Amino acid sequence: MEAKKKDEEVIGLKHIIVYYLMHWKLFLYVGLFSIIPAVLYLVYYPKTYEILAKMKIQDDTELGSGNATLGDAAGLMKSFGLNTSGGPGVNIDDEQAILTSHDLLTRVVSRLGLYAQYVKPYTWGYELYENTPFSIAPDAQTLQNQDRSVEFVVEADKKGTIKVKAEASDEKFSFEYSSLPATVEVGTDRFVLNYGPAYQQGEKNKLYITVQPAGWVADDLAKELMLDTYSDNSNVIEFTYEDYERQRGKDLLNTLIAEYNIQADSIKDEYASRSVSFLEERINKVVEDLSRTERLIEDYKIQNGMTDLEYDVQFYVEQMKDLQSRIIEWKIQIQSVQFMEDFVNDPANKYNLVPVLMNVQEGEKGGSITTYNEALIERQRMLRNSKEDNPLLVTMDQQLDKMRESVRLTIQNAKSTLDIGLADLKKKESELLSKMGSVPTQERTYMDYKRQQEIHQGVYLVLLQKREEEMLRIGKDMTRGLVIDAAYSKSLPFAPRKLYAAIAMVLFTIIVPVGYLFAKEQLLSLWDAYLKAKNKDCQE
Repeated sequence: MEAKKKDEEVIGLKHIIVYYLMHWKLFLYVGLFSIIPAVLYLVYYPKTYEILAKMKIQDDTELGSGNATLGDAAGLMKSFGLNTSGGPGVNIDDEQAILTSHDLLTRVVSRLGLYAQYVKPYTWGYELYENTPFSIAPDAQTLQNQDRSVEFVVEADKKGTIKVKAEASDEKFSFEYSSLPATVEVGTDRFVLNYGPAYQQGEKNKLYITVQPAGWVADDLAKELMLDTYSDNSNVIEFTYEDYERQRGKDLLNTLIAEYNIQADSIKDEYASRSVSFLEERINKVVEDLSRTERLIEDYKIQNGMTDLEYDVQFYVEQMKDLQSRIIEWKIQIQSVQFMEDFVNDPANKYNLVPVLMNVQEGEKGGSITTYNEALIERQRMLRNSKEDNPLLVTMDQQLDKMRESVRLTIQNAKSTLDIGLADLKKKESELLSKMGSVPTQERTYMDYKRQQEIHQGVYLVLLQKREEEMLRIGKDMTRGLVIDAAYSKSLPFAPRKLYAAIAMVLFTIIVPVGYLFAKEQLLSLWDAYLKAKNKDCQE
């Protein structure tokens, strides 16, 4: 029974194959007809190329930063994360989000003039880039406020008369000019029309121009632009863009990288400028304290008739030299931490990066202050591309408030530990001084004044060095995105593809005849069934 059923299936399949082979002429005619759309596709579809570029995102460690150490006490600061060495890492996903942000792409579109699409008649929508007979650009106010698409038809006759038809929001306008440049006013929008590089005097020229808001073009561009990482652990971003104008694609990728670096430099310069202002304020305060201490020393010497007592008692200097040096370094650390604590506690500096006055040798990363500054830098980047009521920004502000408390606690812990260490050093100093009963009281008072002077001098030097580092950062060329491969085009076009045309021809040649014959057979079957049913009704 099963064998009989299989034989019937084989016979049925053979019948179908033979049925279609009997209509080989239909397949042949359809195949010949399919050549026409395939040729039209290969001839009229513009050659589209892949434009590629590569850029490496550099972190602060690669860009370079100054380091300063202040002796053994710097190790204590290192344990609390109060240093800037190492720099924040790079989050490639964040950088890709910035590269495709609406604000950045809008600036690229405005810089290249991609808000205007130029199409010649009978070119199937092929958008020109550089070789255009006319060019148009909105003025600054229109570029910023334009909220509608404006379509122009620009014609020039052999005499050079320019006729312009404009349409926007169901409003139509007509203009005529004897020469260019000319200002075209379409409602509240103003555009400057000028000759393009392909304009030829004495010949007829016609061009269709569509000017859209730069932000609209940027939204479309964000969908067409493809970004990918070179590998999972790489800081290299690969750009891919498809366009039938090679130069437009190259200019787009190169300008995007350039605008990205300009934005990164502005953030860096803004942070450095704020740090310099803060350091200037602290330097002025330290100078006042240093001047006050020097006047106290001068008055004390005059009052007690003292000359130079720094080396009058050699045995005291030899015994106390190392201890005093450590006390001075400790107090410098404490005063530096106090400056940082004042800065963090000041409400005016709520979202300002915490300037770290103490640098240590490289090796430690991930401190709480470093993490907090990274988060603030990310907030500044997000704020450039969104508004303050953005839910993501509000959530980040809440996280920053918690992190700020952690930073404040870190500084307080560092200060407490430094206070304990300083108390221990002073205890040792007191024990040594108690053994030196022959030392005059006035000399001890004088040495206290000198110690204060040295502390102020040490802090002053630290602040000066940090200020110079920040000022060098402002003028230093620290490119955030290092261009590995400038935009280039592949030699072979991405489209049209002959393979696609061949596959389409084969599918068209098979599907259309098979569909036609199958539909014909079904209709004939239905018609025969209908006639049989009608004859049966008539006989009854």
